[in-house]
Amino acid sequence: MKLLFNVIILNEYTTGAFVASVLLSEVSWDKQQFINDCNIDWDIELDVSDNEDALVSKIGNITIAIGFVPEPVPNKEAEYYAEANYLWPDAAKVTKSHKAHILITVFGDNPDALKKGKLFTKIVSSCLKQNNAIAVYTDCMVFQPEFYQNIAVCMQLEHDSLPIFDWVWFGLSRTKNGVGVYTYGMRKFGKDEMEIYTTNANLNELRNFLYDIVCYVLENDAILIDGETIGFSEDDKYRISFSKGIAVDGYSLKIECPQQ
Repeated sequence: MKLLFNVIILNEYTTGAFVASVLLSEVSWDKQQFINDCNIDWDIELDVSDNEDALVSKIGNITIAIGFVPEPVPNKEAEYYAEANYLWPDAAKVTKSHKAHILITVFGDNPDALKKGKLFTKIVSSCLKQNNAIAVYTDCMVFQPEFYQNIAVCMQLEHDSLPIFDWVWFGLSRTKNGVGVYTYGMRKFGKDEMEIYTTNANLNELRNFLYDIVCYVLENDAILIDGETIGFSEDDKYRISFSKGIAVDGYSLKIECPQQ
């Protein structure tokens, strides 16, 4: 399992590298069920190995590394980030009860980050069918299994659909000057994280606005540039700036807030 943990450390912010831990309520996993579920759900055939606790498979030049870890996620990381999931009131309580996890990593030389992201989400979604799966920890957020799987299903219903809410967390932030919404998860697609702030706004509407921009950027492989504007019509333009992040580490794009 040491190799898998090294993959996480080396690729935490690397474009095209996807990592998740499926949290388990018991110290066990059904590897064969997982392999079968991937095949039935997504027509993904994973290599079968003699190692009961690990599985490494290649699809083209994309590598899928999966390992069962008979202990909780180290340093109570999952418990810490679960506190911020405003969409799941029981996130922290459920996360604290996990006793083991399945570590999933998808990476490789394929330059198509969206393709790797879709494959990753499919793998995680099938892994969540384990009887003792209680949550998924990825990109500094803990998701409810039903939420994650419902978003993933969109790829079954519509081939070109992107499971944005499984890829990008839209966090809420409060500062002394107002409220805002920020993204976490864009960097693995080679994009900058985004933030939008205002002194008076409906946070749901603000999140939906930022979601539309995220969809546009990922679907069109768009690059947002400091000093330019973005909008969805000629009369709908919002300034873009690039500066030190407020709610995210490093630098981020700041999008002008729509008029309320």
